[in-house]
Amino acid sequence: MDAAGWRQTLRAADDGLALQPPVDTGEIAAVELRLGITFPAELRGLYEATDGIFDKPGEWFVMWRLGDVARWNLEAWNGWESEARRTLLGFGDDGTGDPFCVALDGKPTIFSWSPIEQEARPLAPNLREFWLGWLSGQMKT
Repeated sequence: MDAAGWRQTLRAADDGLALQPPVDTGEIAAVELRLGITFPAELRGLYEATDGIFDKPGEWFVMWRLGDVARWNLEAWNGWESEARRTLLGFGDDGTGDPFCVALDGKPTIFSWSPIEQEARPLAPNLREFWLGWLSGQMKT
């Protein structure tokens, strides 16, 4: 999905979410270089639409800002997290500290990572289905 498609999808469910200004491809490329990975196409398109999604009622970024993606993934990959966490790219969280992640192996599945259990739980088959479920309140983490 391109940036315009993402903005339309996310704005359709205006339930107190604040979309941030988009990032340009150069900023995404810089974070990819810093992390040594390539963003999945869906996630790249989403960041081209918005640099994070702030949940106003809950007062947290359900989708992290791009700079936080770099910082928090590097902390997880270089810290005490298991080897399995290093195969996932976190891009947001559920408000309790469990990151939402996409696999770095090219599969589009979206996961919730449990730092306590050190395991990933599938949430949705792709990023679009994840956001539709989250925005509708049907997504359970």
